[in-house]
Amino acid sequence: MRAGCTTVTFGGTIDQKLKAIAGAGFAFTELWPRDLFEHAEGPEFTLRALQESGLSVSVYQALRNYEGMPEPVRAGRLEIARQLMDQMDLVGAELLALPSNSDPAASGDRARLAGDLRRLGDLAGERGKKIVYEAVAWGTAIADYRDAAELIELADHPAVGLMVDSFHVFARKTPLAAIAEIPAARILHVEVADMPATRLPAIEVSRNYRLFPGEGVEDAVAFLGAVAAAGYRGVTTVEIFNAHYRTQPPGEVAARAFASLAAIGAPMDTPAD
Repeated sequence: MRAGCTTVTFGGTIDQKLKAIAGAGFAFTELWPRDLFEHAEGPEFTLRALQESGLSVSVYQALRNYEGMPEPVRAGRLEIARQLMDQMDLVGAELLALPSNSDPAASGDRARLAGDLRRLGDLAGERGKKIVYEAVAWGTAIADYRDAAELIELADHPAVGLMVDSFHVFARKTPLAAIAEIPAARILHVEVADMPATRLPAIEVSRNYRLFPGEGVEDAVAFLGAVAAAGYRGVTTVEIFNAHYRTQPPGEVAARAFASLAAIGAPMDTPAD
């Protein structure tokens, strides 16, 4: 596996975040639109910092509430997708994250959802990009990675694949065994996080209380084992949303993130490799 860390884990400016991620030993990062536009100098500042860091962008986050939406909402989401892909051209990203729709207005019809994924896949393919679809634990129609994998099979588009995020698997107490049964070619990206023992809603834990893998109550080692059994050999990103971590020095947090992957036995390449 190749190791990545997302910028949302850290406080500080984008150049400080990227420097910390690279300095800890990561070779990849995930970027978000605000990373491009938060600095007064605009995208040029971020692009310069990205180049200086030596990091590659594994995933660009994220197009939300797309599949299953009524018109004209879906058409508007496709326009947002085009804008995101323009930004991806700037940062050199190939994969656009698509969390499963959590809008109550979204259709649950599988044929409709698959058709929408194919339409987005056509747009991505035309741009030399791919869509990486992720089942989020609070999704309206798709909240389980097994359902997401089945939907991707139904869509059957070369530019649409699966993201498997351990947090959403753990949050729903979903068995891990089926991960190993997913064709390796369908898994385009993996994210890993841990969680505390809590009765808070999954969405609240996800946004504010995620923990580094191995520091919570879930079995991150077994999760990575299932991913490896599926034949996945791509980038694995530590994706942590935690309000406390954002108050800490970025370098210390990044070192802790990297150490957490090593502690659970994740094989990692570094920029020097």
